[in-house]
Amino acid sequence: MAEKIELTVVVNGQPTQVVASEEAVLLMVLEKALEQTGNTGQPPENWELRNASGVELDVHKKVEDYHFEPHTQLFLNLKAGVGG
Repeated sequence: MAEKIELTVVVNGQPTQVVASEEAVLLMVLEKALEQTGNTGQPPENWELRNASGVELDVHKKVEDYHFEPHTQLFLNLKAGVGG
């Protein structure tokens, strides 16, 4: 059975805890974070997920591909040029 990991996703400055399977793609983490914070006005493809270093992550890769530590902080923001 797949391991679960808890990540902290900061959506427009608002942190939320997302528990994800390591086999899930990051897009699932992104969608769950948006849902939990009520940011449903923009579709998932209008958002970008970055790590603490500011590197954009590929949301089509699996959580396990990034070898996150538990409670790793990720940052979710609207892409440049997308109205809020």
